[in-house]
Amino acid sequence: MDAWLVPYGVEVASPRDPARRGGHVTIRRPGFRELLPHLWERGVIPDFREPDGIRLGLAPLSTSFTEVHAGVSILRDVLTEHA
Repeated sequence: MDAWLVPYGVEVASPRDPARRGGHVTIRRPGFRELLPHLWERGVIPDFREPDGIRLGLAPLSTSFTEVHAGVSILRDVLTEHA
């Protein structure tokens, strides 16, 4: 997140300590809501949380590293295109 998304104004809202974070990571950025249709078009269905958050559920039994990488990569592409 720091290398790929922070340069686009994204903030990691979840605790960074894994013992306090749980099974998901929430990222925030003003204007995330407007990016949802662009993510949907590319097959990324984020868990949007008002007012400006996206919750990433990293469930190892149902979500592969490849899927997480692809989703974050697509989010970075959309941020680049709509910055």
